[in-house]
Amino acid sequence: MADDDDRLLDDHDVIEPLNEHNDHKSIESIEEWFIWSYLNVIMGAAIFGLIAIACSFRTNKFKQRENYSKANKWSHITFIVNFVTTLTGLSFFGYLIFIYFYNTSIEQKMIIQAKTTLNLIQPK
Repeated sequence: MADDDDRLLDDHDVIEPLNEHNDHKSIESIEEWFIWSYLNVIMGAAIFGLIAIACSFRTNKFKQRENYSKANKWSHITFIVNFVTTLTGLSFFGYLIFIYFYNTSIEQKMIIQAKTTLNLIQPK
């Protein structure tokens, strides 16, 4: 039987036997990061946010199967994808804010320079 992590697009509804004994409380403590994934999509990082949502669903699926090791692995992957997505989104918005204020300051300098040149040509 192929490992579930080999292909992301395979049918994952096949119930596989569990070879590990898990404490139900420990598997419930694994984070799925759904809210963070949805916030990334809402804040504009749609492509990476959708990837994070897909990873969250995989984590949830392995939690439902009570496969602790794979659920824990996918929880970590989801965390990393969300972290990178958030940093990318914040960097992009920071860049846009920087460009806006940079262009505004250039326009103000040009206006001041134009007024100064106009005053030199036509004194009051």
